[in-house]
Amino acid sequence: MQWIDDLEVDAWNTVIEELVWHLRNGRTPTAISRQRLPDRGIEFRFNDVAPTFLPVEEDAFETHWKEAIAIIARFPQLNALRFRCNV
Repeated sequence: MQWIDDLEVDAWNTVIEELVWHLRNGRTPTAISRQRLPDRGIEFRFNDVAPTFLPVEEDAFETHWKEAIAIIARFPQLNALRFRCNV
């Protein structure tokens, strides 16, 4: 799909890279959560499969999270996607 190709342009962002991978494999997340404990990273939640966890390095954590939210906001196909911040 063209919109996934357009999203992949921003795959330098680790959150977007993982999101594109899931979308290309037919798995659309319902929520993406930022997590600090017990491990630092991003959790992707789905309706039909178990959640997955993407570890993110400390130096990129905040930046990639904030940028990913802004990037995703440009794609109306992902309007139903929810963002959560878990400690």
